[in-house]
Amino acid sequence: MPGMQIGQVLVKQGVLTECQVAHILNIQRTSDRPFGDLAERMFGLSPRAVEAAWAEQYLGMAGVVDLQQQEVDADCLRLLNRRQAWQFRLLPLNRDRQSLNMATDAANLVRAVNFSARRIDEPIYMVIAEPQQLREFLMKYY
Repeated sequence: MPGMQIGQVLVKQGVLTECQVAHILNIQRTSDRPFGDLAERMFGLSPRAVEAAWAEQYLGMAGVVDLQQQEVDADCLRLLNRRQAWQFRLLPLNRDRQSLNMATDAANLVRAVNFSARRIDEPIYMVIAEPQQLREFLMKYY
């Protein structure tokens, strides 16, 4: 599924038809609105359906990482308190030149992104971990 567009994901999930996707794409060319926003407005999709499709699309592109292979920087861990880390299933890992790298699991991706966008004032890159491994790392660090 790498590179799958959100419209393709929604068709695969049975939420939209190919014809509806084509119609949204035609409107999108002139409106500059996000695909999900147009799908919600034009066909009554729920925001949750769009979020689920986006999460599936992101997972397909990013894949799942092994947290054992990731560097954990103590300075980054201080960005969240224990409650925030557990509530949003979010583990700050490290920084590179472009972003703060944070781990979450697929089920909590949307919540983690929404929280991070509101609370952290720097670009974020989310990596996806297996839920059990993320839990183990949260226990270790928080």
